[in-house]
Amino acid sequence: MKFGIILPNYDRAASWDALRRAAILADELGYESIWTTDHLLVPKENINPYGPMYEALVTLALLAPLAPRVQLGTSILVLPMRNPVLAAKQAVTIDAATNGRMILGVGVGWNEKEYGNLSANFKNRGKRLDEHIQLLRALWSNHEVSFQGKYTQIADGYSAPLAVRGSIPIWIGGNDEPSWRRAAKFGDGWHSTGASPDQMAQGAQRIQELRPARPITISARLSIDFDPNTAPTFQYRGKTRYRLAGPPDAIRARAREYAQAGVQHLALTFPWEKGLDAALAQMQQFARELMPEL
Repeated sequence: MKFGIILPNYDRAASWDALRRAAILADELGYESIWTTDHLLVPKENINPYGPMYEALVTLALLAPLAPRVQLGTSILVLPMRNPVLAAKQAVTIDAATNGRMILGVGVGWNEKEYGNLSANFKNRGKRLDEHIQLLRALWSNHEVSFQGKYTQIADGYSAPLAVRGSIPIWIGGNDEPSWRRAAKFGDGWHSTGASPDQMAQGAQRIQELRPARPITISARLSIDFDPNTAPTFQYRGKTRYRLAGPPDAIRARAREYAQAGVQHLALTFPWEKGLDAALAQMQQFARELMPEL
């Protein structure tokens, strides 16, 4: 199993010092990847936790030279809120500058008011995401591009630089039938947030049914806290979310349940809200005590 770090580019913990220190430490400790969260202009009701927000792609670009080994990913870029040509250019610029370290996690998002703030259509976001993914792949792999979609038309375009590996890996966010179908059809990975081992197994099995010929990376984004008083579940937007919580033995056992469910990659959100030094200490503890055994 591989392990990544969800960086504190949002919430009260967000600061450039926190981002810099977390990225450098992740690189030094042997984590495989670092990830940024994406929101652009949330309504006031979502200020906690998404008010303070460093932009996802710019943050990765600035951190890349400070953490020269790790992969750089978005968890998850809400692509239908953005201009897809600009998003493709930003991602491939990072990819080219880092010799192919970019992973683009994309999803439909959930915040209808935020879509409205950006003059983006919330109702057709799934269809636009599907089209945008195809456009991104065309822009990353061909210098001469023409594209006739329902939402984007390019008659005569020239695209450069191209992706270092021929394309940038695209991981699909979500934990429902549409996201599984999208991952099976378009994705190189499936990246769910706060799902249980059983839910991850269900999604992995469904994707395998839909695309048996070519496996994809199965990734779970999970909060983690070594505090024995932290509950293993919590409520978020009316749904139960799961996390790794408790002493090292409990977290080790739970992580193995995810591995048995088919999860190959964990993107971990350490408790940044408890203070930067405390969260960095937990990053060190996980890397030294648990990563070698998982």
